[in-house]
Amino acid sequence: MASPMRPPPMPLLLAGFVLSSATAFAPPLPHTHQYARPRRSSLQSSSSSSASSSSSSSSSSSSSSSSSSSFSSSSDVVDCLVVGGGISGSTLAHNLFHDSSLRVLLAESRDYLGGNVQSVLTPDGFLFEKGPNSFATQPSIVRISHELGIQDQLVFADESLPPWVNHGGKLHPLPKGKGGKGAKGQLELVFGPNGILKFGLAGDLLSWPGKIRAAIGAFVGHAPPPPEGGTEETIRDWVTRILGEEVFARIIDPFVSGVYAGDPSTLSMSAALPKIARIERYSYDIEWNRFGAIFYGGLARQVELTRERKANPPDPDWVDFEYGNPGSYRSGLSALPK
Repeated sequence: MASPMRPPPMPLLLAGFVLSSATAFAPPLPHTHQYARPRRSSLQSSSSSSASSSSSSSSSSSSSSSSSSSFSSSSDVVDCLVVGGGISGSTLAHNLFHDSSLRVLLAESRDYLGGNVQSVLTPDGFLFEKGPNSFATQPSIVRISHELGIQDQLVFADESLPPWVNHGGKLHPLPKGKGGKGAKGQLELVFGPNGILKFGLAGDLLSWPGKIRAAIGAFVGHAPPPPEGGTEETIRDWVTRILGEEVFARIIDPFVSGVYAGDPSTLSMSAALPKIARIERYSYDIEWNRFGAIFYGGLARQVELTRERKANPPDPDWVDFEYGNPGSYRSGLSALPK
């Protein structure tokens, strides 16, 4: 590693986490993407066996031009180095670059960005995902799509139709409202044509013991959470403690695996699904709900979400979207890191 230079050290981040600080690296990292003004990134690639890098420019938007200057890792100074060009590192680098005047360098060892996000178009015209197959729509992803000029590629699931799970060689609809807002949406979720009531009484995705176990956790109560400072709960731990093993295996696992391309048995609940995890706290905050029945906490959280969204509405220049609705891009999820 080269000796420290005089300018202040730059932050070194790995997939969004600050690790240490440094000013220069030699030899250069295998693949680097430099973000510098004017806004829209310049792209530099360098091999791990050479101390110099060749430059090529890429533009995030057809309406914006990009400029490129030769980048030497031993002489040029950047404000921030992001190590890892997966979806976390790529979006972090964009946000740092877009929201400030920082010079940002994104380093990735592979010859593409996105990490597990890989969309493939077959010669027959079929599009499939090697990693996650959708995202749960939130303002953050609509915002960054707008900033990158790709919001016209966004596609969303039909809010009036339920999601489906293939189990036992048969497709099973899951509980879903019809896109109503506030109290109307909650009534649709419970009593609608694809609501919880119909799912519980007429659906056959869960066995009757599985339905009873889920109903107890949702409407009566469940085992308390582990003490603070103890072992962190995984998504599987949290769901099975509250709703039972069948709900996890037949409902939660397929969707979490599709969004995160990870194992719910190892993914942290508080890190991967913090908003859902907080519903348990809302449940226990209800004075009469002594055993933390999760359904009532969900209703309380929905009321709060409605207030939050009214107080902080989406930018009118963004495309219309529904919170939490599954989404992707016309050319696949890899359109975002590209």
